[in-house]
Amino acid sequence: MDGRRETSQWPELFKTVGGPVGALLTFTAAYAVLVAAGLLLKEQPSDLTIVWPAAGLLMFVLWFTRLSLWPVIIGLQCVVEWSLSYVIPGGVATSWGLLLIAANAVGAVVAAMLLRRWLAAPQRFRVRRTLQFIGASAIGMLVGALVGAFGAMQWTPEHDYVRELQLWWAGSWLGALTIVPVAYSWVGPLRKLYERQTLKSAPELLLIAAILLAATVWVFLTPVDNIASILQMPVILAAVLTVAAFRLPQRWSRLLAAATIFVAAGITAYGVGPYTAGDPFEQLIELQTFLATLMLTAALLGTAVADLHMALQQLGDSEERYRNFVQHSNEAVWRIELDKPMPTAMPLEAQLDWLHSHAYVAECNVAFSRLERSDAKPPLAWKSDVPWHAIYRQHLEQAALQRYSMDGLQFTVDIEARTHTFLTAFPGFVEAGCLQRVWGVARDVTDLIDLQARLQREQDRLRVYARQLVNAEEKARRAAAVDLHDGIGQSLVTMSMTLEAARTQSQPPVRLLLDDVRALLRDVQERTRNMIADLSPPGLYELGLEPALQWLAVYVRMHDWLQVELDARLREDAIPIEMRVLVFKLVRELLRNVAKHAGVSAARVQVRGDRERISVEVRDEGK
Repeated sequence: MDGRRETSQWPELFKTVGGPVGALLTFTAAYAVLVAAGLLLKEQPSDLTIVWPAAGLLMFVLWFTRLSLWPVIIGLQCVVEWSLSYVIPGGVATSWGLLLIAANAVGAVVAAMLLRRWLAAPQRFRVRRTLQFIGASAIGMLVGALVGAFGAMQWTPEHDYVRELQLWWAGSWLGALTIVPVAYSWVGPLRKLYERQTLKSAPELLLIAAILLAATVWVFLTPVDNIASILQMPVILAAVLTVAAFRLPQRWSRLLAAATIFVAAGITAYGVGPYTAGDPFEQLIELQTFLATLMLTAALLGTAVADLHMALQQLGDSEERYRNFVQHSNEAVWRIELDKPMPTAMPLEAQLDWLHSHAYVAECNVAFSRLERSDAKPPLAWKSDVPWHAIYRQHLEQAALQRYSMDGLQFTVDIEARTHTFLTAFPGFVEAGCLQRVWGVARDVTDLIDLQARLQREQDRLRVYARQLVNAEEKARRAAAVDLHDGIGQSLVTMSMTLEAARTQSQPPVRLLLDDVRALLRDVQERTRNMIADLSPPGLYELGLEPALQWLAVYVRMHDWLQVELDARLREDAIPIEMRVLVFKLVRELLRNVAKHAGVSAARVQVRGDRERISVEVRDEGK
């Protein structure tokens, strides 16, 4: 039974009965018992049965069995029914008996197909699903009855077809209503769900079962001429089954209801009770109608009560989980109630007085005691000196604009010689123009605040280190530039003058060699000047940023053939030297990018600066 609707409980159930083979043998034995019971529950051997419980078992097994096993199940059904027809009086061991057996199979197959379509996934019966089950079983058994009544007519030609159709359909449907709910809750795929509905008291179960048995026996042994007793029949049994539905788990109340059906049918089959006199057909239809009504009432009532109990249990579990979550939460959670709802149209001062007079803490968790700095239990009065009270009062005007809900507020509380910072939110509940209650949630963010402060200090320290590193690098670059200018630069100038003097006194062949050396020397001088300019821009330290940028514009025009339009408006005395160096380097790098990648011959540089802000813009019309 591992088909589309099989659940994980089926393999576990198979292990308890010896695997699939054991399950088939168990089905065969149970089906044989129910077929025997159905054949015995007749007023006359030639009549149709009062209730055919085997129809319910066959429908239930087909419902949850994969389609490939259906031929095996139906084959076992046919063998059992045909075999017992030879043993039990009133059987149908004739050629027409095969048609009756086939009718039972047809009804179960149709009902199972409808259930597989309407109730695709196995779930505990709810009222809506119970109604769907009732409808599917009624339709399936009616289809089977259409075939079975025709076969019964061949077996007992003196009977009317409509009469046989009604009896067959009522008996099979009553059997489905009796067996399927019991099998579903005791051996179905979700039986563990019903097992959680534990029996609270075994003596109570025995007492209700004894009362129900006594009431059933008394009702069905009542003489037929006692009209008052007949009118009380549904009331008495329905009352006891109602008590069972409210007091017992669903699986037990279903079992007692099914037992009631079998006891009532058994008493009637032995020729006693209020349904044994008069026209047999009418009496049998009345009995089946009464039992079906009783079973339907018990099934719907039991399902409704079980749903109610399940909903209450889930609600209780949810509330318990909620309370455990809140009580053990690291965040402080509390509920502020107002013994008189506060009209939101009141002036602000009146609202403050109203909160002071009528607001109180009705519920809170353990963490909340740190905010109140008290171990007192709710209800707690509104105290203006408590930090969270004060922060709410301070922002009440803002809260009124947001339906008395605020978020992101901070307050501090001194706890164990340390100041703790809490981040809090206040969701408010407003109804009919009045503030009914306010929830409070506060999280201790002290560690986060401390961590952020330490992080800020480290960032400031890194910025200082970076600034010092830049200054040191710039000093080293400037020292290197000075050394190049005063040392190598001066030496190159001296060498150039010496070569010029030597050239004037040399012969023509030597003069040519000296010209080549002078050209190389000029190239070295040019490269040295470029290195000095890169290391330390000329005039930046002595004259300021604007003259240095003017020199840069000329330098770029001569070396990169880029025409630079400079617009500089600066307060030189307001700009520190390290910032001048940074701006100069930025502009120089940006102009280099323009010369290399923009594909243009002109660019515009705009620099603005004062004591508070410096803006630099390098613009071109290139790609």
